[in-house]
Amino acid sequence: MARYYIIRVIFSIVFGGLFALLGCPWWMAVLAGLLMLAWFFYAPRSGRYVVQQKNGIFALRRDERSQIIVAKAARNAFIFMWIVIAGIIIYFGSFARVDVPVPLLNIVLFLAIVIGIVSDLWLRRV
Repeated sequence: MARYYIIRVIFSIVFGGLFALLGCPWWMAVLAGLLMLAWFFYAPRSGRYVVQQKNGIFALRRDERSQIIVAKAARNAFIFMWIVIAGIIIYFGSFARVDVPVPLLNIVLFLAIVIGIVSDLWLRRV
């Protein structure tokens, strides 16, 4: 597992350096590298992945339970999004008779992402 962490630290430094090379302020590059490093330290302990020591730097794998949870969360977000979009289409096509405002669709997409994340977290708590 030590090789996993060493490789991830190097990867985080390279990622932060890439931010700096692309013209981002130094603090943003450091923040990006630290956030990525925090994710790499959190991931093995999060319960989302199965840690398989024999795979070395590729030690994290998703098991069947995790894949089923991700599929259900994506399904929930997708169904929510299309039900709301269908309602918007019906409303603006039948009653309002104006174009659908793009910010409204942005809100629907944002809510679908939030519902996917919340659904994922809710399904993992069991």
